[in-house]
Amino acid sequence: MDSSPIAGPLTIRPEAVRQSWFVRARSLFSAGGMLIAVVVKTWGGWELPVVPILLLLGIPLATNLPLWRRIKRGQLLSDATVAGVLAIDIVALTATLALSGGASNPFSSAYLLYVPIGALLLPPTWIWGVVSLAVAAYSILFWSPTFSEHAHHQSMRAHLVGMWVAFIIVGPVVAYAVERLRRAVTSAENELAESRLQQARAEKLSALATLSAGAAHELSTPLGTIAIAAGELERKGLNPEVTEDAQLIRREIERCSNILSQLAVDVGAGMGENSQLVGVGELMGGFRGSGADFTTEASPEILDKSIPLPRRLISQAFRGLLKNARQASSESETVVLRALDTPTDLILEVEDRGTGMSEEVQDRAGEPFFTSKPPGEGMGLGIFFARSVIEQIGGQMEIISVFGEGTRVRVLLPWSPSRKSTRASDPE
Repeated sequence: MDSSPIAGPLTIRPEAVRQSWFVRARSLFSAGGMLIAVVVKTWGGWELPVVPILLLLGIPLATNLPLWRRIKRGQLLSDATVAGVLAIDIVALTATLALSGGASNPFSSAYLLYVPIGALLLPPTWIWGVVSLAVAAYSILFWSPTFSEHAHHQSMRAHLVGMWVAFIIVGPVVAYAVERLRRAVTSAENELAESRLQQARAEKLSALATLSAGAAHELSTPLGTIAIAAGELERKGLNPEVTEDAQLIRREIERCSNILSQLAVDVGAGMGENSQLVGVGELMGGFRGSGADFTTEASPEILDKSIPLPRRLISQAFRGLLKNARQASSESETVVLRALDTPTDLILEVEDRGTGMSEEVQDRAGEPFFTSKPPGEGMGLGIFFARSVIEQIGGQMEIISVFGEGTRVRVLLPWSPSRKSTRASDPE
């Protein structure tokens, strides 16, 4: 484990989540120990040196300050630092127990806290070092003649009650600590996996943009030369068959040029564009450039709102989605662009009443160059481009399709650019 910075969502590491939680847990344990000492002194009838105990239990709080500042700066704590902090806590606990009954103190079971915590934070070598220190500290308390048995207890019964209280406190604390830490690590790992997936899509998009530009550049000259030659053959009119072949060549050349141009538009338009505040009504009106006929459903309140996003990129993405919906529908069927909202997201839905998608097509929808359309009607980049753009700005896209009934593409765009959008529930 290193102490390198943690910069941005694409470099989130589970270690950072574990260490951040550990620092907060130390503060909680320290404050809880102080509270227990005061309660036992006041209502438990124990003769305790409260001030020294409070000072010892305050050591984790004091040492947490530099640790928390370091984590806030985005730096991981080294294994040696974490092990050192755990060693300080064990020594402070040992001194506290020595002042309050030694090994007979019911809260000596708190040593067990350091076993799961060390196992979750440290590699094997350091774990065994921490466990060995805890065992040695407890052994010193247990075997040292300095600490009398059942010190500060009036009877064995009182001691047993204390052990019961310690168990019902320490046991749930251990379970809660491990469960919360496990949940935090799982969440961080899921977020990391999602970030890596988005990064991979962005890299694919960038590679496709470079490929399309290079292909258009390299093929423009030979295609132009072939087109000129075909035009000369057509102009000379040597015989009907040659003229017909020349016309066919020119049509296919034009088709190749259109494919290259569309490829450049699909994956290269607007890349690197900055976000700007755009009215929802203005944004949806700009989708008309897709050439697809569609109707809109939105309340005036939503249309009057504004949202920060890269306008050209989003417009291009939705034009592709609307074009797909129109091509999947018959002339008599209506494509609907619907706007909804939640407190955190603008929801835009593109819905058609076409044939829908089979499960196999749904599983592959969004893969670059995969399409279920007839040859010449699509290159399989529209959904891939739209998903990549939407996820890059913190949004989400979901395809809901029933074979034979139609398809609905649901897009969530965050109202706030500083927040990564989470999936919102259906609005009422």
